Amino acid sequence: MFFNSASRREVDALQLRVSQLERMVQELARRAGVDPSGLADQVSPVSARVRGLAGQGRTIEAIRVVREETGLGLAEAKRLVEGL
Repeated sequence: MFFNSASRREVDALQLRVSQLERMVQELARRAGVDPSGLADQVSPVSARVRGLAGQGRTIEAIRVVREETGLGLAEAKRLVEGL
């Protein structure tokens, strides 16, 4: 992937922010007595309805439902459904 220096700085800043947020989530989970290693499996933007549609090969319908449920754009919803 090709980045100019401004884009590279933006990516670096976002990666730093994500790392900070991950540490915050881990600390909050620890304080709440929750095992943070299992959090990613418990939290998913994809509903059971979308998983069911995708599992039936009804990709376009699944993408439409993802967009309705999450407000994602078409490209993002498509990537999410295709990644299931």
